[in-house]
Amino acid sequence: MELYQLRTFLAVAEEQNLTRAAEKLFTSQPAVSAQIKSLEDEVGVRLFDRGAKGMKLTRAGEVLREQARRIVDAARDFKHSADNLRGAVSGELVFGVNNRPEVLRLVEILRSITSEHPELSFELVNGSSGVVLQGIEDGSISISFFEGECSSSKVAFYELDRIELCIAAPVAWAEELALPDWKLLETKPWIFVSQACSYSRYIQRISEEQGLQLNRRFQVNEDLTVLNMVAEGLALTVTAVNQIEANGFQDRVVALPHFRASVPLCIGYLAANESDPSIAAVLNHVLRVWNHPAAQAPAQPDVIPFRASGKSRKRS
Repeated sequence: MELYQLRTFLAVAEEQNLTRAAEKLFTSQPAVSAQIKSLEDEVGVRLFDRGAKGMKLTRAGEVLREQARRIVDAARDFKHSADNLRGAVSGELVFGVNNRPEVLRLVEILRSITSEHPELSFELVNGSSGVVLQGIEDGSISISFFEGECSSSKVAFYELDRIELCIAAPVAWAEELALPDWKLLETKPWIFVSQACSYSRYIQRISEEQGLQLNRRFQVNEDLTVLNMVAEGLALTVTAVNQIEANGFQDRVVALPHFRASVPLCIGYLAANESDPSIAAVLNHVLRVWNHPAAQAPAQPDVIPFRASGKSRKRS
């Protein structure tokens, strides 16, 4: 029995759906299904009832779920304790990425970290903000970028920048949609993004504030696919302004004047891991590259990272 099998078991138990569990674990649905079957074969009991509504824990699965959680948590705590005793910055961290590398300054950050800490290695995983935040909470992601608000008291984070959002439309529709006629937008097809993405909240916000019933023609979870579909004249969507130019769509996609908003771009990690030498080292390099004032703080900084309240605090 392997730890990754127990992590998969816990993810499926929480999501009650193989596809969502696969997204959370940054793997494929067939891989998740195979790991669950292998675990069931090894322990000799059926862990889930499979039905049209998803995966529901059996009575045996309910009993073993808590034991699996304790094992996974204990393994994580053991690793953190060993790191602290060694005082070394080494090992492998899972680094979550929610946007294009150039937007996150990722290459510059990784170059800076690896030049100073050559024994530290990384697994980079891509996911929407909601997915990576959940990964931080359950310990499957060590540190991650994310956009939008964070209400979890388990996650500590620093705000690095603001990402400007807009309604993106095909250039061919620009003249028709030049005036802020919300009812006209209601007649157009829309691309909705994953509910785990912070942008989805702004599509909902537009609908609620303007009293609209937007026509959800498509739901897509990948930014480049969304922009390609907009560029081809299939629908409208909400996206980041910088994504339009960064992906080379400025001649085919236009940002409409109807709506502007911004979301925070943050770097976050599990608050319980604040003293982990590897987390502290990576965090400092991220803040340094982003010229965040906390990057120059001493080992016990005056600036405390944001918590669930969303407010900064200082030590007295």
